[in-house]
Amino acid sequence: MDIRIISYEHPLYTQVLDLRQRILRTPIGLNIQDEDLEPEKEQITFIAEQEGVVLGCVMLQHYDAHIFKLRQMAVDTACQGKGIGAALLQAAGVYAINMGKQGIVMHARIEAVPFYERSGYVVSSALFTEVGIPHVKMTRNFLPVSPEAPVGPPHS
Repeated sequence: MDIRIISYEHPLYTQVLDLRQRILRTPIGLNIQDEDLEPEKEQITFIAEQEGVVLGCVMLQHYDAHIFKLRQMAVDTACQGKGIGAALLQAAGVYAINMGKQGIVMHARIEAVPFYERSGYVVSSALFTEVGIPHVKMTRNFLPVSPEAPVGPPHS
C-alpha cells in the first residue's frame, strides 16, 4: 500500500469521489455530485492506494496561515481497522508540519472521535449538527521547534 498526494485532475480522483460517496454520503442520504466540488482543486488530497485501487483518502484545506482543516476522511469498509486511516492521518500531519503549520482542525463525526483521539486530536467544541448528524470540532497542535533545540541526545 502506498500513501501519496494526488491532484484533482488525477485519474484516481474519481475513485476518491466514489469512496467518499459510499462511506460518507450514501449512509446519510446525500449525493456528492450535488455538492460544489470546485474548491477541492485547491485542497491537498492524500490517498492510500494499492494496485490502482483507492482504499482510503483524506484532504487538507488551508484554514488560515497557521492551520490546515482536515476533511473527507474515508476508508473502504473492507479495509477499516487495518491502519489505513492512521497512516493517512500520519501523512497529513507530517505534511502539515513540513509546510510550517502549527496544527490541524476538523469537524469529526461523533462516532469517529475515539479514532482521532488515538492519533493525538482533542475535542475542542460542544456537540453540533452538520449534514444532519452530530459532530464535534477536534484539533491537533504541533509544538513549534526552536532552531536552538537539540536534535538528538545531549552530548556528554
